[in-house]
Amino acid sequence: MDHDIVHMRLTIWLTIATLCTVIVFAAFPFLDLRISTLFFSGQAGDWVGRSPDFMFWRDVLRHGGEAFAVVTFLIFLGNVLIGTTQQTGWRVWAFIWGNTLACAGLLVNGILKTWLGRARPDGVLEFGGTQTFTPAFQLSNQCFKNCSFSSGEAALIASVVLPVCVLLWPQLTRRGKIVCALVAAFLIIATAAMRMAAGRHFLSDTTMSILFAALTTLILYRRLAIGQHRHVLGVGPVASDVSVLLRQSSSQGLRLLQIMAWKSVKAMRHLRAYVARERRRLSQRRSGMAVE
Repeated sequence: MDHDIVHMRLTIWLTIATLCTVIVFAAFPFLDLRISTLFFSGQAGDWVGRSPDFMFWRDVLRHGGEAFAVVTFLIFLGNVLIGTTQQTGWRVWAFIWGNTLACAGLLVNGILKTWLGRARPDGVLEFGGTQTFTPAFQLSNQCFKNCSFSSGEAALIASVVLPVCVLLWPQLTRRGKIVCALVAAFLIIATAAMRMAAGRHFLSDTTMSILFAALTTLILYRRLAIGQHRHVLGVGPVASDVSVLLRQSSSQGLRLLQIMAWKSVKAMRHLRAYVARERRRLSQRRSGMAVE
């Protein structure tokens, strides 16, 4: 019951915070341009976040988040296939990779970045580009694929980090919780800042992606009953499950795992093909609107 009350309060406050954020960026769209100006060198005509050091750490965070999500997906499949011999169960792993799929995969990259058409900061007139700045949450024809709203990488890191914090939280000491919160905040904020510093996203892009990740985390927490199962995630159970999966490397279990992984890859290819067709259709429609 206590967990239900905490979850309800978090959901209410997060919903209020999201609505307030939407209102602020809708009422004061110039905030995006003002913040982006801090990262743009007018004399050099370039963005401060495009140095090799920035790009290196950006790649580390991005590829690290992607790799972690893939690993959790494979462990999830192993739990489903092997069943009762696994100590952690499938729910905790579905919580992590499912959140990444729902937020970064479907919501942000599959819908928002495909359909809203917002130009990136480095492409707008205010920063030497040729496209028109569009306030957040508005449909536009300034971009036709991989657009600015919202940030895919901020959504990726937040949708990985937040479920991990939720799963580890009950097992941590007070000092451990402080460290966990600081590390999570650093990873998420650093990712958002590097994307803005590179001229690839506005403040509203990154902020909304983080809020979307938090909302999907709360939704999946309830749907998967994580409050009743997150206590199983520890170093011992995880190590035991991974060792069992490795021992099954030549067994029928791994062959089934490979088959399911291949089917998942095929499904993703079909999804990408569908998205590509829809993008072409949207591009043709926007081109028609521009001509008119």
